[in-house]
Amino acid sequence: MAKGRKEMTMWFERVLFKRVEVWLVLLLLVLVLPGIVLFGEIVKSEAVSRQYPDRPSRWGTIGDAAYFVADLPEVLKSAMETGSAFHAGSARRLADIPSGWSQVSDGTALSGYLLFSRIDGDLGRTVVELVDLSDFSVLHRWLPAPETLFAGLPRTSKIVPYAFWSSARFRAMHPLLEADGSLVMHGQTSPLMRLSPCGDMLWMQDDIMLHHSLNRDAEGNYWSPGFTEPTELGLSEKFHDDTLVQISPEGEILFTRSLTQLLIDHGHEYMVYQMGEYREDPLHLNDIQPVLSDGPYWKTGDLLISARDIAAILLYRPSTDEILWMKRGPWMAQHDVDILGPTTISVFNNNVRNRGAGAYIDTTSNVLVYDLESDTVTSPYQSALEEAVVLATTNGLSDMTESGHLIVEEDTAGRLLVFGPDRALAWQYMNRDAAGTPYRMAWSRYVPKALGDQARAALAAASCPAP
Repeated sequence: MAKGRKEMTMWFERVLFKRVEVWLVLLLLVLVLPGIVLFGEIVKSEAVSRQYPDRPSRWGTIGDAAYFVADLPEVLKSAMETGSAFHAGSARRLADIPSGWSQVSDGTALSGYLLFSRIDGDLGRTVVELVDLSDFSVLHRWLPAPETLFAGLPRTSKIVPYAFWSSARFRAMHPLLEADGSLVMHGQTSPLMRLSPCGDMLWMQDDIMLHHSLNRDAEGNYWSPGFTEPTELGLSEKFHDDTLVQISPEGEILFTRSLTQLLIDHGHEYMVYQMGEYREDPLHLNDIQPVLSDGPYWKTGDLLISARDIAAILLYRPSTDEILWMKRGPWMAQHDVDILGPTTISVFNNNVRNRGAGAYIDTTSNVLVYDLESDTVTSPYQSALEEAVVLATTNGLSDMTESGHLIVEEDTAGRLLVFGPDRALAWQYMNRDAAGTPYRMAWSRYVPKALGDQARAALAAASCPAP
């Protein structure tokens, strides 16, 4: 065997170090270099034609083939991403916190329920659980299987990360619980669907891909960010034309409005197209919060909108197509806007900035409260969040409960925190598997007691088989 290896080594040395005539090298360069230049020119032309539909490609099938070859690294990268579940990469600093639920301090008892959406590391997949907050017991569990749910759907979008349609990578984003025990949900990015208490498909709306938040309006319809595709703005095929989407409880699309076009129509084109580097995701719409009752500054049916990459919160009236109010900052890279009172809103402020050395958070992510009447911003939980070291580099949300508790989800750390009415940290949950590896969450939701009680009764009556 040793002799064979030696002979193989000698053969490789003869091949690799064989003398080659200079004229042959020059001839190869003369033949190959123009081909490389031509290939680059074809790919460039194809990229331009895809970015600007009014500039058609001159290369036809050859151009499609060249573009496919140039795009292979991205395709291979996407394929490799399907293999493992989402780890919570920023959780290393939280190693001393116990796994699961732990009580940090005494305080007022919690009421209501938690619709807990997370990656279960032991199962290697997304789970949605209905949790009784009085004792943190799991009452019901859904196990969405994207391979089954999305079987047969076309995969023609240039924006959807289809690698996330695998069980290991799929996350049930911001699911909604209905009184009949059904679950309304989408992935990050996917069709909207409604599942029965036992997880069977009741309907799916796959005409538009939705992402991030999912909220119910006063009439029981659903609002969620989506993408208009292909975009009507004449931009690249991967341009994120963020769109406001309203869907009925039966899965029918009732309303769409491109947020990109809305800003342009109202004189804010500068927020979409800037002088510097071209961006395919200039706005990053991540939350649509319907107004459920009239107030001094809004009416039922209005929408509060969060656009992360322009640090903007907008108040929009779909019935008249008006932007009633808009404020940029002091929040930075924010997610999740909620209505607290007649004149106040809360914003989950990720507080992320980049000064040239990558994204980082100064002190802590926080929950800012803005009063439209006094035009003031406060951070009532600042000290508690700093002490808990909440660093939500992306995603994340906050919910106020009926009992006056604040729930904060730190998605990328796999942590959920509950602060008492006294603003002290009372409970927290670390999402780890049996080996101690942390996994991400997927926008969990507080469920008021009355709705939760109805759903709980419906789920108990459903008699679903054990998963």
